[in-house]
Order: sequence, then C-alpha cells, then structure tokens
Amino acid sequence: MMKWVLVFVLLIGGIGYFGYKALVTYGANKLVNEVSTQIVDSKDIDKLMDDPDIEQYVEDGKDLDSLAKEKDLPFHTKEKAMKTVINKVGLDQLKEMKNKALDGVSPEERKEMETTLEEKLSPKEMKALKLVALKEIKKRQQAQ
Repeated sequence: MMKWVLVFVLLIGGIGYFGYKALVTYGANKLVNEVSTQIVDSKDIDKLMDDPDIEQYVEDGKDLDSLAKEKDLPFHTKEKAMKTVINKVGLDQLKEMKNKALDGVSPEERKEMETTLEEKLSPKEMKALKLVALKEIKKRQQAQ
C-alpha cells in the first residue's frame, strides 16, 4: 500500500514539475511576443546596437549567448529571464504592464515601465534582459 502512495506522489510531482516548466515556457513566449510587438521599436533596437560589445558580436555573426556568458550575465534564455522578472517585479505588476501593452503604449507609459524594471532589476539583469529581447527580435526577423 505504501508503495502505491509513493508512486502516486511521485507521479503527481512529476506532472506538476513538467506542467510548471511548460507553463513558464508558454508564458515566456507569449510575453516576449507581446512585448516585442507592442513595446519594442526600431529605436530600442538601435539603442541596443549602440553597445559596442553587442554591435561587434552581431556584426561578426557570433551568438549572443556567448556574449552573455562572457559578460557573466545572470541569464541568457527567455525562460530564465521570465523567472527572474516574475521574482523581482511580481506577477501582478507584469500583468498590469502586459494589459497596458495590449491597449497600446504611450511614451509616458513606456518610460514608466522602463523605470519600474530598472528599479527592480540590477544593471546586469537589465543588460541580460535586453540581450534576450534582441535575440528574440533577431530570431523573428530571420523567420520572416
């Protein structure tokens, strides 16, 4: 009897773990897609490209993941970025930002969102977040 209980608990735990991973991946994809289409514009890409390190890596055709590792940034995948942002900013505030983005973002609201992120995230986390955004934008451009 105890063996069946243990098997049941492990099964439920495994389903919960993989369900959580799938949910975070889905949420990260959805959030990145919405944010990149609603908030990020060509000025943001130009601003990111003004960083000499990033510009050199992109021009050389190198992978931005290697730049993140070289700069010792805390994350370089959108899933880890999502987890970090959820932990630091909070799910409620992220939902509020997402809803604003869906309704269209004014320059003031955009500045407010950037300020919120800069207050909650460290400079290395912000740089990592920008690299993840740039990586996703580049993927989207290559797919088109």
